Amino acid sequence: MGWHPPVPATVLDEENTEWQVLRSWPDDSAEDYVLELGAPGRAGVRAAHLRAGQLELLRDGRDRRLPALKRASPLGEVVVHRAHKRAVVRAGEHYLKIFRARQSDEAVGRHARMNELLGAEDFLTPDIVSCTPGCLTLTTLPGRSLFELGNDPAASDAVFDQAWQKWSVAWVRQQILARAPAHRPALEALPPRTAAVEMESLQRIVGQWLVHAKDIPAAQPERAAVRASAGQAAQLLLRAEPDPLVWSHGDLHDKQIFTADPGAPLGLLDFDEAGRAEAAADLANLAVHLQLRLRQHRLTAGRYRTARRHVIATAEELRVSPARFDAYAAATRLRLGCLYSFRPQWTALAGDFLNLPGDDAQLSDGWRASA
Repeated sequence: MGWHPPVPATVLDEENTEWQVLRSWPDDSAEDYVLELGAPGRAGVRAAHLRAGQLELLRDGRDRRLPALKRASPLGEVVVHRAHKRAVVRAGEHYLKIFRARQSDEAVGRHARMNELLGAEDFLTPDIVSCTPGCLTLTTLPGRSLFELGNDPAASDAVFDQAWQKWSVAWVRQQILARAPAHRPALEALPPRTAAVEMESLQRIVGQWLVHAKDIPAAQPERAAVRASAGQAAQLLLRAEPDPLVWSHGDLHDKQIFTADPGAPLGLLDFDEAGRAEAAADLANLAVHLQLRLRQHRLTAGRYRTARRHVIATAEELRVSPARFDAYAAATRLRLGCLYSFRPQWTALAGDFLNLPGDDAQLSDGWRASA
């Protein structure tokens, strides 16, 4: 991709402190961004806006649309803060998730339903410690994520393979167990996330990306490519027969799955987006995130193939339609391409995701041929 949004890698505040841009998101107007910042020697992160090149740093531990953050931030370290949207405070053995008040009620409902659905023999989930307006307090999970395991050269490839195989077996079993009549009330209490809902979400991020590229002549080839990719994603998602809806994590990737001792259950966290969706939605999201790790050099090619093999095997076990896997994979690639193009350290990677079909389709073609 020749053009990308001009988000700086570092910014200076009024006191001439240099902050590194850890993450960034498009705001509603061109050249306006939402930033998450870090600085050497400073614990935690800070939220900010960058509007027409002017930095507006939010006060430490304050956010007028997240009033619960003021009470939570002194209890620990702010490790996530997307201005006016959400924040996370790490406090000892607990995580405090900060939302807008209405969203905290939705989040606690989703976490409670998932705790009912998932069996502890396969997946440990964070316990809900408390819920107050705008703040959900959860326990931590033991072990480390599959992302950390895959990025650790000291971990053996055999241990990595075993962890992913364990996830696959557990995922399939929990999907099957959730179909039992006893789990029906918890399952039906989760909100549906159909292909149409998925497309609406994709259109929002694509729309923001197009706003930021609108009046820039150098960006016109990229605008045309993104529009074409969005049209293709819509056709794939909306014109084919969907698979049945099952329980869905909603944002499944390798940082959400934890492994501890070999004989212990895996951990699964972050159910803010949990609902009922096609099984392909979670599995394609996971597969494309693995492709992202490969491009970020956080997985070797061998480990990428290992993990992806287990994802495809899981899809086959659950009778996911290859066409639905392709559809959700295309949507995920476009979404991540748009999002990561606003993150200075990953703009080249984002260009690959926006302009290349990726190897997901090639692998699903082989899956289809062998089905």
